[in-house]
Amino acid sequence: MKAGNDAGPVAGAILYLLIGPIVWAAHLLLVYGPQSALCAFRITGTAAVDPWLISVLVAGVTVIAMAAVGLTLWRPRRMARLFRFNAASDGDRSFVISVMRILGVLSLFGIAWAGATTLLLDPCAQLR
Repeated sequence: MKAGNDAGPVAGAILYLLIGPIVWAAHLLLVYGPQSALCAFRITGTAAVDPWLISVLVAGVTVIAMAAVGLTLWRPRRMARLFRFNAASDGDRSFVISVMRILGVLSLFGIAWAGATTLLLDPCAQLR
């Protein structure tokens, strides 16, 4: 008999479960960091940055982040292999996949909500 289980590394399981929120956090970092910097350069006159360029940047990062989370939701077993996560039983596997999908769907809504602001608001209004 073996001690423990063959579920793989714990870090792989945590990354697998939290891939949606991790992509969401990276999306927020890649949206609000460059957006604030580019708007600050635009307002101070340091660089000639058009507001439409900032909106295109935010829209592009949003589409890429939504595609990454969507791919994870579409192919959960492939992502589990990528993180070397191996559930101990079929019941555990279905539970982990459902938790990952719920967190992924919530992350999709968060990414879409943050990306929709580029369509509704002036990208540099908060720095005036």
